[in-house]
Amino acid sequence: MTLGRILVVDDDPWIQRSVASALGQRGYQVSLAGDAQGAFAVASKVRPDLIFTSVSLPAMDGWSWWERLRTLPACADTPIVFLLSVLDSSNEVRGAGPKDQRLRKPFRVEDLERAIVTSLGVEPVQTLVAYSTSPTSTTLSPSPAETPGTASANPSSGHRPLSAVRGQVDQIGLSSILVVLEMERKTGILLVERAQGTARLFLRKGRIIRADTEEPRLSGPAAVFEALTWTSGSFDFLTGDIGGVDEIQASTTFLLIEGARRFDEANELRQAKREENKL
Repeated sequence: MTLGRILVVDDDPWIQRSVASALGQRGYQVSLAGDAQGAFAVASKVRPDLIFTSVSLPAMDGWSWWERLRTLPACADTPIVFLLSVLDSSNEVRGAGPKDQRLRKPFRVEDLERAIVTSLGVEPVQTLVAYSTSPTSTTLSPSPAETPGTASANPSSGHRPLSAVRGQVDQIGLSSILVVLEMERKTGILLVERAQGTARLFLRKGRIIRADTEEPRLSGPAAVFEALTWTSGSFDFLTGDIGGVDEIQASTTFLLIEGARRFDEANELRQAKREENKL
């Protein structure tokens, strides 16, 4: 049974693939588009029951593609779930209706499902297993399926499509994980979560090409160095194609060495300050 057709619009192939995989397993029929022009063309033709779209796509003649779509009578009331970047400071979206939903990257599959159910009022026919792996993937610490009615202490625990490696930072450090990913030349996103915030490290063939943290809000090498200091929380490596430019040009090995140097230097300064306060 098909619950409805959903159009997924994002210029990141990994987001397209992971969202389509999750929704397909739940019984939805999924169409994909990678840019504003393609999204408008597909939506005009297939008339989706719901649209999931990134808000960062370039405008079309000064208008967002969903604003243009809603000028068509047949699509005027199509519900939309807007995907916001971690760098978007506001939840305001031009052209959004009062019933439209919003999600912010990185998001849990459960959050997406909740937004869709709220918009469509239709429950999915099934839920995913606790984690999925490819024949070559390795799971260090798979999260068991949660018992209905119980909540996880991990803010992003539960179902993750394309999850290859996951575990706890206090059991195996991020530097060790990054060394393995570099040796295996893996491509995907290393998501690190703790109570204070989230870090995302984007890898292509084992090399970190982009990075950002939520708290403190950093990007580039500074975000990598910050994440390397975290001693608690969970990590999850999500495999998939990574598009965009390489914002970080340094090798992973250099980043790890420089991160260790900065960490040691900060410890020495703290130790010197403690000694100074004793005097």
